[in-house]
Amino acid sequence: MSFVHVPLARIWRVTPRAASLFFLALVALAGPAHASLTLNTGAQIATPVGNLVVNGSFETNAPAVGNVVYWATGTTLTPFAVPPGWTSLGQSQTYAMWGSSGPNQGIVGSDAFPDGQSGLYFGNLYTSVDQTPIFNPNGMVTFANPPTFTPNYGGPCQLTQVVNTQNTPAPSYVFNFWVSGEGAAFSGWPNQGVAGLKITNVLPGDPQLYFAIPNAASSPSRRYEFFFTPLNSSLPVTIEFTNWGHLADATGVSSELVLDDVIVNAVPEPASLGLLGLGGLALRRRRTTAA
Repeated sequence: MSFVHVPLARIWRVTPRAASLFFLALVALAGPAHASLTLNTGAQIATPVGNLVVNGSFETNAPAVGNVVYWATGTTLTPFAVPPGWTSLGQSQTYAMWGSSGPNQGIVGSDAFPDGQSGLYFGNLYTSVDQTPIFNPNGMVTFANPPTFTPNYGGPCQLTQVVNTQNTPAPSYVFNFWVSGEGAAFSGWPNQGVAGLKITNVLPGDPQLYFAIPNAASSPSRRYEFFFTPLNSSLPVTIEFTNWGHLADATGVSSELVLDDVIVNAVPEPASLGLLGLGGLALRRRRTTAA
């Protein structure tokens, strides 16, 4: 398992060269408590057993296999239903769908779902962004400055849940989710997309983070996993996923987000995270390669 520790301030203003060299790790101090958010680039730790996320697999009250409903609150499309345990936001034309394309499949040409028969597609047409995204090897996306997205529909498609971590006290927690992209299981869209992730009560100011939406050329699906400790252990954390739409530029059009298997587990014992600086990470990689 490998990690790297980077000051919070650097995530907002970095050169493209620097952004391509580091793994995301955000750490902040809040009084005597040590609050952190660290990307796990090793083996998966999270498990559906003991999941603190309500309906993280989107199976509760899901449409029958092979069917879909629209889930983004604000859409005029029907039939409509929000997955239990979640809140949603969309625009009148947002066509985000909950369900599947058929048995043991995904949705809209995504990779097959890893847990159950249902997942969420964040359909929201196109968006532009005022800067070029930097796609890092770990799947996180950075920008030279805070970006501005301009969706064709006037706003994003969002999914949110308050996770009551305060009811299950632990030294730390692990947060994991599976993503694919529209058309990622076949030729699909030519570019990877960009989605937003926000986790409140973990980092000061609750910054917006960004991760890559897979396409067929990258990989049909991937998982993201983080360790975190809350700023205030007596309060819950909120997780929020945002899709602005297909990124469209001179190089082509990107995939859009497909989401499943959202997990938060309490970690009962202090994790030995082995946080390394860039030099240590590079040294470890050289030794691994030499072996």
